[in-house]
Amino acid sequence: MKLKSLAGLAAVVLACSTAVSCGSSDPEVTADGRTVLKVAIATPTWNAGFATLAVAEARKYFAEEKVDVRISTFASGTQVAQQVIAGQTDIGLMTAEPVGIGQEKGTSLVYFAGYYPKWIANIQVPEGSDVRSIRDLPGKRVGVTAVASSGTTFVRTAMEMEGLDPATVKFIPIGGGAEQLNAIKSGKVDALGLWDTQYQIVENAGIGLTPIKIGSTDGLFGGGFAAKGDVLKENRDALTRFGRAMAKAMVFAEENPEAAVRDLWGLHPEAKPQSSGSEEEILDGQVKVLKVRLDGQGVEPGKDRWGEMDEKAVTATIAFMKQAGLIKKTFPATDIYTNDLIPEINKFDFSEIRAAAKAAE
Repeated sequence: MKLKSLAGLAAVVLACSTAVSCGSSDPEVTADGRTVLKVAIATPTWNAGFATLAVAEARKYFAEEKVDVRISTFASGTQVAQQVIAGQTDIGLMTAEPVGIGQEKGTSLVYFAGYYPKWIANIQVPEGSDVRSIRDLPGKRVGVTAVASSGTTFVRTAMEMEGLDPATVKFIPIGGGAEQLNAIKSGKVDALGLWDTQYQIVENAGIGLTPIKIGSTDGLFGGGFAAKGDVLKENRDALTRFGRAMAKAMVFAEENPEAAVRDLWGLHPEAKPQSSGSEEEILDGQVKVLKVRLDGQGVEPGKDRWGEMDEKAVTATIAFMKQAGLIKKTFPATDIYTNDLIPEINKFDFSEIRAAAKAAE
């Protein structure tokens, strides 16, 4: 069968061919000696799946590592990739598709720390839907956070791999938070193209979901923090310090997820769900979302190594993208990831962070 590449993503990675801003420059440094790092993340709203970023700020891990991290949110991973490629941001937290496509198009995006150990996108259907498999999708309405989101990419890819035309599906942007939940509850969509933490948020709202099995995604690498190759080379020390702060935040959140969620609420009050439930019930639901992201991070006692990426999993992801038609040919996994920074990122006292987390409110 003929598989089509996603034109939107492909266009993004070509943006630097004419953009003046694509060149690298020395990083900005604050008056107190902290390196300014701009970080772009793909999420329609702040939620507990990103609580570790709030922990790193609230618990002063960024400050300890002499980095001043300035985070911007974008509706999709495609937009995050565009920001990194164009030099508008230093670091992008993104899934694998734009990085793989970027490599083929000659734009160097390299993961230096993993954040999504597993493939995070899949297709699920809300209770009452008559969709039972991918082959039932033609003619249906599929809810996605944004038309250019990784969830949309995955639904299109899954359909093409089954010999189906994605143009037969109507993608409905449903954003996040209350807008997303209302769209699902009101029956505006027949299926969902979201990712793991988003599905947990939906389930927390009392909406039953049924996953559609996509066996070809088993064992794939999901993505993480990426930078352009020249930025990685020139700003290695700053990126290592950023990674170390994130590793500390991961350890803290693993030990005390309740405190991590409260840190998120403190910095981003809008992330606290508006619910009629008790404070304990709301907190419990948010902890469930955070634990989805903490799974497989490698920070539980006995492992103590965050951010390391598995070459076999990255290789499998590249093969999947080739099979899906997102890229024309495979390439070595090491073209898009490096574990070179991981030993230095993990040079801190894990037990000290765990003790502080245990004592935290």
